[in-house]
Amino acid sequence: MFGALKNRLASFVKRVAGREEEPEETAKEDLVRDAEKLVPPAPKQAEAEKGPFVESVRPKAFAEEVVKEQQREHEPEPEFRTGFEDSAETERVLPAPPEPAKRVEGEIVGQRERGTTPAFELREEKRQLTPRVGILKKVSGIFSGSVTITEEETSDLFEELEVSLLESDVSFDTAQFLVDDLRKRLIGKKVPQNAVSESVASEVRNALIDVASLPSYDFFERVNQKKPFVVLFFGPIGGGKTTTIAKLAYHLSKRGKKSVIAASDTFRAAAIQQAQEHGERLGVKVVKHDYGADPSAVAFDAIAHARAQGVDVVLVDTAGRQETNTNLIREMEKMNRVIKPDLKLFVGEATSGHALVEQARKLGEAVGGLDGVILTKIDCDAKGGNTFSIAHELKTPILFLGTGQDYEDLKPFNPGWLVDNIIPAA
Repeated sequence: MFGALKNRLASFVKRVAGREEEPEETAKEDLVRDAEKLVPPAPKQAEAEKGPFVESVRPKAFAEEVVKEQQREHEPEPEFRTGFEDSAETERVLPAPPEPAKRVEGEIVGQRERGTTPAFELREEKRQLTPRVGILKKVSGIFSGSVTITEEETSDLFEELEVSLLESDVSFDTAQFLVDDLRKRLIGKKVPQNAVSESVASEVRNALIDVASLPSYDFFERVNQKKPFVVLFFGPIGGGKTTTIAKLAYHLSKRGKKSVIAASDTFRAAAIQQAQEHGERLGVKVVKHDYGADPSAVAFDAIAHARAQGVDVVLVDTAGRQETNTNLIREMEKMNRVIKPDLKLFVGEATSGHALVEQARKLGEAVGGLDGVILTKIDCDAKGGNTFSIAHELKTPILFLGTGQDYEDLKPFNPGWLVDNIIPAA
């Protein structure tokens, strides 16, 4: 769950603390890798058609030959003298024997030895991605016990963090807000020299919690305000509205509340059947009409039934619709006028990315504003970013998270729980 965002934020914390480096690679490995990119793969049938020649053109072997050839080009040529200066007879003078190869920490200085293959210069260097807390700061930190995070050491990391947030389904405006907030929290901050990672992670957690925390309310307390209490659910196609309604009916019954489901998604015959199946399992009344009936009429009848039977809550299902479908948007506007719901809740998938924010905004405008959001399928390895985008841009409280297929799998939203699953508390 939240794998992408979790990994990116963990990497940001480590790099600010100066504890993450690239894997070590030798110069020879670099050359082999670059040579392999230049060599096309051998055809599958080449071995049968061309016999032993195939072995000489395979990418790996050829890459090794390219490396050796590059090494030979850099070897000094043997020195020859004609000897005309000292005698009339031409004489070949061989160079003096080379000195033994010297070994210096992490590198071999290539010297030619008799009867051996010419040695290349091998250097094993760690390529530092994060010179974040400089050496002078580290030295001073030993004596003072703390270091200060500066703009110069972290500016590129903040730029990379913004890109990482965008890749994790955080909207552009929210990503910029988070990065600016983290700059204010971290730049100039003195942190214990031996706890840089913990201090940075704590500030990242606090920034995320602040974005996701909005004034909210308890749904199960709110439904006590009147009887029957009418809740209208809407959202994009496949967002999980009907299943979420069934889960709420289950939790209401656990609290001693009676509910009725209005099967107002009359655009799909399967949706009516799905609502009926949930009602039979839960022992909850489902008011339905035939396929293609007026959705507003179904909701109106469900409310009338609730008044007559003393039912506490009416849960109104609707057809899934995109914000670009004008006809369905107008139908939803009509339902809102007819039934005058006490709560209007948007239901959408946590895995749907940036589009979810715009869908919620447009559908909310059609019904005069949202009262809450329910995010489903949070357990399907969601990146987790659009949760923060909805809270920051729509300023609408997130009431529940769908964490599975069972009726129990509906969790009241808690910003701390969400952030702990992305950046564990220190």
